[in-house]
Amino acid sequence: MHVRSTRNSRIERLWVEVGTQFVRRWRGFFTRLKRLHKLDVDKPGHLWLLSVLFLNALNDDCRQFQQEWNLHPIHGSDTRDRSPQVSEYSVASLGIYEDEFEGICPTVLQRYYGIHGREVVRHRNQTGAGHPSDEADEPEEDDIIGRIEQEQANDVQHDAVEVPDSNTPFRNEEDESMFFETLEEVVMEGIVLEGYNLREGEDKYDENTSEYLRVGRRREHHMEISLADPIWRTHSTLWAQASSILDHFEANEFF
Repeated sequence: MHVRSTRNSRIERLWVEVGTQFVRRWRGFFTRLKRLHKLDVDKPGHLWLLSVLFLNALNDDCRQFQQEWNLHPIHGSDTRDRSPQVSEYSVASLGIYEDEFEGICPTVLQRYYGIHGREVVRHRNQTGAGHPSDEADEPEEDDIIGRIEQEQANDVQHDAVEVPDSNTPFRNEEDESMFFETLEEVVMEGIVLEGYNLREGEDKYDENTSEYLRVGRRREHHMEISLADPIWRTHSTLWAQASSILDHFEANEFF
């Protein structure tokens, strides 16, 4: 018999909405920059430039999604079809509950605090069938928390994920200021250099513009993501202008 788990259905649905509402479009956009507009993810300067140009816009999309999500009703007997925003207001009015188990894997936590109560912990040679009082003793609260933390720590077998360096590549503030001043002038003049597939006759952005993402656990499937919104063409143009200037500064040893 096949049993389907529904314990994480809400968080899984949330991640689906996060992807469809804004994350996949940003992924498609960055994929397009790499494929057509000379984004080189191996260049620290390009990673810094992505952050400088688009982090605020990406965060704005994230906040907008958060605001919209917090207004939708959550169905269920325990939520009374209230929205997360209303529930948050109730918590703020009645007091804040601090979760001492925050950050602990739910699967591990369930083992010790499952639907049937706490796990019975027996010492060596205890079977659970006898009546000695020491077999009925439950571990102290701190012991359980410590055991959970230890078990969770043992499951982590990898080193910390390396985060790309997003610090400025410029050696001083004067050179960085010169970069932004040059970028402002180029944007005002509407200059786009050749080779970025964004000049007249090269630009492929229209109502049919899309990008394909590899999806699935093995990245065996492709998903078409629409980039028809004019904002993506504007973002691409800005990237072409900024990255061409950055590459010029690098070639002239400003880094």
